[in-house]
Amino acid sequence: MGEDVLFNPGNAIASDINPNGIIKTAQIKADKRNQKNTLVMVKDSKNNKHLLFEVNDKEKDEKNSNHYKVEKKF
Repeated sequence: MGEDVLFNPGNAIASDINPNGIIKTAQIKADKRNQKNTLVMVKDSKNNKHLLFEVNDKEKDEKNSNHYKVEKKF
């Protein structure tokens, strides 16, 4: 994917060093929603953590948010 996005880290649904934990959480959440592409897994290049966010939580203001690269959509 590699798309650059801005998110407030405080809005993360989950975070983990291991991407498999994030993928499992995302699959459970996505199954409950019956909607596709509403969640994104991103990677924080500063600490190598993977985070799960709702797509609608994207930020436009760089002051209160961090840059992330999208790794997977659910």
